[in-house]
Amino acid sequence: MIQPMLKYSFLVFHKDYRKFLIDLRRLGVLHILEKEKEITAEIRDKYEHIKDIESVSKFLAKREVERKDGDCSVSGSEAFDIVKNAMADLEQKQQHLNAVKKEIAMVEPWGDFSLEMFEKLADERIKFKFYTSPIKKFEEKWLQEYPIEIISQHAGQIYFVSLERGFITWDVPADEIRPPDKPISALFAEVEKTEKEIEGLQFLFDKQASESQNAIDRYLRQMKESVDFDTAIMHTLPEAEDKVMLLEGWVPEKKAPELNAFLDENQKLYVWEKATKEDKVPIQLVNNKFSRLFEPIGDFYELPNHKELDLVPFFAPFYMMFFGFSLGDAGYGLLIILAAAFAKRKFTEYKSILTLAQFLGGATVIFGMLTGTFFGINLLESEAAWLTAFQQFMIDESQLFNLALILGVVQILFGMMVKVANVTRVLGFRYALATVGWLILLIGGGVLYFLNSEGIIAETVYTYGLYSILAISGLLIFIFNHPKRNVFMNFGLGIWDTYGMLTGLLGDLLSYLRLFALGVSSAILGMVFNSMAVSMAPDNIIFGPIVMVLILIFGHGITLFMAALGAFVHPIRLTFVEFYKNAGFTGGGKKYQPFRKLI
Repeated sequence: MIQPMLKYSFLVFHKDYRKFLIDLRRLGVLHILEKEKEITAEIRDKYEHIKDIESVSKFLAKREVERKDGDCSVSGSEAFDIVKNAMADLEQKQQHLNAVKKEIAMVEPWGDFSLEMFEKLADERIKFKFYTSPIKKFEEKWLQEYPIEIISQHAGQIYFVSLERGFITWDVPADEIRPPDKPISALFAEVEKTEKEIEGLQFLFDKQASESQNAIDRYLRQMKESVDFDTAIMHTLPEAEDKVMLLEGWVPEKKAPELNAFLDENQKLYVWEKATKEDKVPIQLVNNKFSRLFEPIGDFYELPNHKELDLVPFFAPFYMMFFGFSLGDAGYGLLIILAAAFAKRKFTEYKSILTLAQFLGGATVIFGMLTGTFFGINLLESEAAWLTAFQQFMIDESQLFNLALILGVVQILFGMMVKVANVTRVLGFRYALATVGWLILLIGGGVLYFLNSEGIIAETVYTYGLYSILAISGLLIFIFNHPKRNVFMNFGLGIWDTYGMLTGLLGDLLSYLRLFALGVSSAILGMVFNSMAVSMAPDNIIFGPIVMVLILIFGHGITLFMAALGAFVHPIRLTFVEFYKNAGFTGGGKKYQPFRKLI
């Protein structure tokens, strides 16, 4: 459900305006109507600064240390500067460390040497040249022909040096390379020094995360409040030679009495009006506890506009069923429920997401028991006596295939019903007549066919009923599909829409077979790893069970990850592509974000 909004306009004397904004922010109910103005450089800079603070805050939040609730020895801004500078220093040191390690890999074949010795020999006009050659191309006669010394062999290459004195030089037939700038001992010392410096920075990060995380978060909220205040002023229109300030915004209808009482008490001039169809109204969803869990999934797409229906309550039960269908293993579902219950105790801020995971796990348990799959074990073929009573309720693969199609038909038809309500809400019932015609044709024709095939109705009744359905649906689809077009235009567009509808419905229906494919594939993968665990375990009373358990944990871990990922993604696709399309979803709504205090 979308919360109805009221549009408010305020006229405030310019000297009282800042105090009015402060009071309004404290109330926290007004979503300020944004004017088409270019953001000032000051506000843009603040936005960039906020991004930097958020980056620092997220970086510290990943540190696994205990957060202290007491006052920090430095302010939030000072702590932010300390951590930001240290992060930049850390990046430089890590880059330097990687560069030194690469240099070590290049210098390693030459071993250790003394630069001082090279300098002393250079004073005596003695010079060393460094060469490398593939082992296959190196000739042993070089050792006799030239004053060279092999240093090492590494990665198929021979590394050697030649000695030259004064004007006596040698033309060694190998690749000369640049001498190392530093001996390997100096590079190792540099690595050790840099690693200690990085360790010191890590200690600083842990200390700041423990002592300053809360202060930095408060500083972040302060900056957000500051930029919100500046933005509110930017979207204010000065009137009457800048003596009066005009501010407009949206307020949830249920919050209006609270705002009105505040305005009347402070003797502020205001007017309010209901939203029109042309207005761009912010969206606040108000759903029950169950549907609210699925709002983050709806947010992956976009919010509805204020003229249409909120589809979250309509797709929530389907999404839960589709997830369970796709994962389709009762053991995996039970594991998800237990893992989410455990995580709730530690990650209280993610309680709603974990509760959603438990609902999805519950659906997986139900569909897993329906298909008779428990950690890859086929319960339908089990000969256990206690399962006999339940096996009559389990379904095989052919029935699972049919169930996927049935669920597809149900959701598509339900989506079309929602479209009728949606179009009626936005444009009026006359604009939904074509969809009503298709519903009469599909549902009425389907019911008639079922009744006739089961012998419940006579052939004559079936024939006349079918003709009646075709006549009524044909009029609605081809003649009354649009109230403002002439008959010939409606007929031509009706033919085109019929082609699109028939091909679209077929494609949409086939898309639901992915539920069947995912459910079967996860069950097969589980069975494969069970078989591997039994066949690959050694015939040893000690190592046999250990190897079997390791294969089962590894195999089912991979299967659960892959199957759960598919079970999460593909129902989202069915929701946003098939259901949203058939429900006539338009979208384009912007989230309600009230001007309020954050600290």
